[in-house]
Amino acid sequence: MQGRTVTNQYFLLVIASTFLQGSSFVSTKIVMEDMSPLWTASTRFLIAALSLTPFIFLQVRQERFSLSELSWIKLLVIGTLQTTGVMALLNIGLTATTPSKAAIIMASNPLLVVVFSRFILGEKASWPALGGLTLAFFGVIICIGLTLSGTDSIGYGDVLVLLASTCWACSTVLNKKFDISVSPWIVTFWQMLLGSLLLIVVAALSKQSFSLPSNSYHWIMFFWLAIPASTGAIGLWFAALKIGGSVQTSGFLFLCPLFSALVTFILTGQHPEWNEIAGGTLVGAGLYVMSRQNGVNRTSLPIR
Repeated sequence: MQGRTVTNQYFLLVIASTFLQGSSFVSTKIVMEDMSPLWTASTRFLIAALSLTPFIFLQVRQERFSLSELSWIKLLVIGTLQTTGVMALLNIGLTATTPSKAAIIMASNPLLVVVFSRFILGEKASWPALGGLTLAFFGVIICIGLTLSGTDSIGYGDVLVLLASTCWACSTVLNKKFDISVSPWIVTFWQMLLGSLLLIVVAALSKQSFSLPSNSYHWIMFFWLAIPASTGAIGLWFAALKIGGSVQTSGFLFLCPLFSALVTFILTGQHPEWNEIAGGTLVGAGLYVMSRQNGVNRTSLPIR
């Protein structure tokens, strides 16, 4: 019974996290109508980190540990990869490539996690799990509408987006390897704060103009992006990683484009195309195959 409870908790965490991550695509697009890409990313994660401050203060007092006990180097590494690296490379890359190509490149993240987990964590993915990941990957390709017959060559922007996906995969695997012995929300707070401060430096050096949302609708989208789609999504993601393997957990990132399409439909009324329905079916099939593997650590301690 306890094992089933942990498994249900894991799936709830990972699905909630990927839904919130998926919702960030459309909200980011709306916010960037008023703000530049790097300043959108840096202020988003700074506000996200600050929103956790009261909660983190109470947790630190409850667990009775000092800041000197935190693994600062590990937190800096995770923040640099997860927040600074991913968001800076992705946003700059999007200025030199198309959103559809960027989306499919970012969808390579779970496959990169498989490779890094093998060498860094010693995790071996079974053939059925690899098959499920590959099936879901092609589902995303069909969902986005990208064909293998395209003649476009890989350009500067594509390389930057691939590096962003690599940063995300490295952060996922290293977070699992570091196994920082504090609440996932404390890890979330510090990695977002450190990463956002580095992003502010990058934004300042880029000389992109700083501006704020110009109306109430854009402010609502900004705060949704900063708190539920950042604080909530990343905190739930780290919590899921504490229970499940990095390979299985990352495989659920294939749900992000589907949730993004759903949120886009809700906000804009845009109906899904046939390729999105067909691709979504493949993604669902791939995730079902992958979830049949014993990737959830049922002996994990309850999330604090």
